[in-house]
Amino acid sequence: MCAYLTDKYVLSYKGERIALYKVLSDGRRQFYPYGGLSDEQEEALISLGLGTKMIERKRPIKAVAALMTDEARVPGIKATVFVTGDWRLERIPQETEEVFTVYRHNAEKGDAWYSEKDHSAPHCEGNGPIEGMREWCTWYLFRRMDDGTYQAELDESWWWGGSHNDGGTIRTPVPEEWFRLCFDEFLENLVRLSAAAHYGFTPDELREREGLREFFGY
Repeated sequence: MCAYLTDKYVLSYKGERIALYKVLSDGRRQFYPYGGLSDEQEEALISLGLGTKMIERKRPIKAVAALMTDEARVPGIKATVFVTGDWRLERIPQETEEVFTVYRHNAEKGDAWYSEKDHSAPHCEGNGPIEGMREWCTWYLFRRMDDGTYQAELDESWWWGGSHNDGGTIRTPVPEEWFRLCFDEFLENLVRLSAAAHYGFTPDELREREGLREFFGY
């Protein structure tokens, strides 16, 4: 049976991401330094005992494990983050199937996420709009991650009437500190994520969605 990813961490040095650390279901640990590191970043990895080459072990890599101590764990948040001096090790949460869909482009009337709004906008890239091109939101939803945090997810498409079709999915973490706000303030902030406001989503539209308050634990 093929091994699958169970945990993925990003290693940062002085605020810059420089490597990935992966834990697989068969016990393997893999360390991947990024390319194009500065001399200072390479020296920092070497001083930590990691170096600038890919590493694979059947057990925890000692230099990384040394950063993952209870004392280094950032307290008071659900996200798993370790900070030691100039080093930061942050777990990238994995998606779950727990989602709240606000809107789908192809939803039919009667569906919970149906909306009469088209949520489209003029496409703008570079110095100004591209003549004849438009963009629209294909779907907009919120997802609970496996560490209890949340993510806003919006899929966009661009089209100008010819063969060109572009876009992609924007995934943005919902800051944990926002959950200390009242629900109305929380929604005001929420539409700023993943370009939602650009496509015409408003706090009032989210406020009308039955079950959203409970989904976020309010």
